[in-house]
Order: sequence, then C-alpha cells, then structure tokens
Amino acid sequence: MTKYELMLIMSPSLTDEERTATMTELKDLLSLNSANIISEEIWGERKMAYKINGTLKGFYTLFTLELEWTKLKEMNKTINLMPNIWRYMFVKLEK
Repeated sequence: MTKYELMLIMSPSLTDEERTATMTELKDLLSLNSANIISEEIWGERKMAYKINGTLKGFYTLFTLELEWTKLKEMNKTINLMPNIWRYMFVKLEK
C-alpha cells in the first residue's frame, strides 16, 4: 500500500452536524476502498489565497492514509459529487 495525504477544504458556514456528516461519509468511502487512516488533523477555518464560492475562508482537514493507487480514480469520482467538499487533493508521500 502507498501512503498519501488527503487535504480537504469545506465550507466554513457548515454547522458542526453537517461537517460531521460529511466527514463520516468520507470516512465510510475510505473504508469501503480499503484505505487505512493513519492520522486526521483538523486545521479548522483558515484564510485561502483566492475566493471559492464567494468566500476567502475555508475549513481545512488533512488525512494521512495508506491506500492502493488503483482505488484513487473511483474515489475521485465520488468525492467530486460531495457538495460540502469544495476542494481536495491526494498527494503521494515519498518512502
């Protein structure tokens, strides 16, 4: 399995319940694709470099994962359909 970082930006206007529901949905997706979550860091609300959906702030979360690279394409499709996640990026970590 390969190590990846997954950075998410969500709307800062989400309630705690909406944010928790989105994170639960994402974690279910990760476990469905046999991803092993090594760590989860909630960075909270931060200023962004440019506006997304009319705002300069976003709610950031960083995951460190172990995942088979063949699962990335399908996961990208599913995450793209999640309305509360504005941006995300998988980054492969060096060994």
